[in-house]
Amino acid sequence: MSEATTTETTQPSEYEHLRRKRKETEGTVELAEVVDVWVGESEVVCRFGFEWTNERVRRTYDLDSDRDVARLERLCETNGLAFEQVAHLDGSLVELAYTGTAWMPTAEAAYTDGEGGAVETFRAECRLLIRELATAPAFLRRGVARIRGLTMTQTIIAVVLVKKVAIIALVAYLLL
Repeated sequence: MSEATTTETTQPSEYEHLRRKRKETEGTVELAEVVDVWVGESEVVCRFGFEWTNERVRRTYDLDSDRDVARLERLCETNGLAFEQVAHLDGSLVELAYTGTAWMPTAEAAYTDGEGGAVETFRAECRLLIRELATAPAFLRRGVARIRGLTMTQTIIAVVLVKKVAIIALVAYLLL
């Protein structure tokens, strides 16, 4: 995975160390300030800072990875910004969740394996698939445009119907 999470630190006091250990329990959600945003040719680096420690959490997003771009888009959306305005995240507040090994913005949970709810993850994967299909021939692009317009209920009904057709086709294949 192209994403890297590191924590930049100086020697913490005993109090800071104990407080950090208490906060770094899996599932903890804390508000952090975006301290710095650097936009390069092939990556974006965001540094987050908590008010209760001097440490900085560094997240790197690869601009050549669809998944990382989607994560960054979602992070911008939660702060009311367009993707192109990522540099303006500097100074904004973001919720970070501790996953047991690293701090991660809660907005990215759907795009991370093993994190986020099932519906969130399903929608995120559909968005990534649609993005890939958007570069396909015209008839596929028209289909993608129709799929984007579906409500959640229509999507569930479509999935159920596709599963039934697949089962009928499999049974017919096995019987014939």
